[in-house]
Amino acid sequence: MARVWLDVPFAEKDEAKALGARWDPAARRWFAPGPGMPGLERWAALPDLPALLPGEDRAFGSGLFVDLVPSSCWFTNVRSCVAPRDWERLRRMVGGRAGQRCEVCGRGEDRGARRRLEAHERWEYDEARRVQRLRRLVCLCTDCHTVTHFGLAELNGRRAAALAHLRAVTGMSVAAAEAHVRSAFALWRSRSAHEWDLDLSMLTGAGITVLPPPAAPEREKTARRTVRQERAAEASAAPPATARPAARAPAVPEADPAPEVSEEELARALDTVFGRPSPGGGPQWIAVPRWQWLCHMCDSHMRPPDIAVASVAENSPGRLRIVCRPCEWAHLVDDFDLAGPVHRAVLAAAAEALEAAEGAATWDPRERRFRTVTGRLTDGREERREPL
Repeated sequence: MARVWLDVPFAEKDEAKALGARWDPAARRWFAPGPGMPGLERWAALPDLPALLPGEDRAFGSGLFVDLVPSSCWFTNVRSCVAPRDWERLRRMVGGRAGQRCEVCGRGEDRGARRRLEAHERWEYDEARRVQRLRRLVCLCTDCHTVTHFGLAELNGRRAAALAHLRAVTGMSVAAAEAHVRSAFALWRSRSAHEWDLDLSMLTGAGITVLPPPAAPEREKTARRTVRQERAAEASAAPPATARPAARAPAVPEADPAPEVSEEELARALDTVFGRPSPGGGPQWIAVPRWQWLCHMCDSHMRPPDIAVASVAENSPGRLRIVCRPCEWAHLVDDFDLAGPVHRAVLAAAAEALEAAEGAATWDPRERRFRTVTGRLTDGREERREPL
């Protein structure tokens, strides 16, 4: 029976799988084992996109360099302006024309090494007209993509690794690499001072419907939530390579484990996440700032009940000072590539622990429970913050 290709976004893969869709690891694509399977029609594949989009310049922005998107343009990106199925078509086209290899360093995907292939946008900035124009989509591996978004690498504790990869690929000296980073941040600060209009005509010319981005505050919240959910889904998206024979169908991947997370699974995940020490040493703490703040990991505006990374210090005997860092704790959880249900359970458990706390919380691996403390919440600066 002939298979029927499907366009299934990551966020909808569980639903499609429950209706009988299967994953082809070689083609990196979902399919129906046969035509006419009920419920799968909504993911029927759209025509493939051309290997060269109208007006695209595949020589534009070649090589590896720090490519910081202005903060005023965050989340006005391709992924947030097209339907999930169209993004899946774009991602598949970009990876396919690159031969499933990074277009900078030439390496392929390696899940064991946590190296994925990702579609990245190259933008041209018209300084006079304040227009941010899409010129190219490029296939990058996780390491090259991390260098490109160097600001996130710094805030995620990956600066040294990103700088080392930049030098390894480009042959730069330490001094030259540091100068390149400084120059990129200077340009970023200059561009971030202005609002930019988005030009996605390269996509509309290929027949892709582009939606205008929502207002900035809602756009940031929605994009941050979507990225987190899809990263969690990615970790469990592809079924195992080993297939189990079926009586009347091609080999069928093993079914996903039940979505329920046991107490033991949750405890092990919390052991793993909180096992990473804080940047200053000691246990990892979390807290909910009582003021509006900006996450430096994703440039998003945060407010209660968003959870921040924190540290706890004793000001005087019996008096604690809780310093909330400008980093949403969910980004640290994302680093561990937990399965979707476990990822969600970890975030929910932390939120529940902080609901009852008037301060900060950490996970106690020996007692297998959250430990909370009370103290004065601060952002580490002297000026006072008024509660919302």
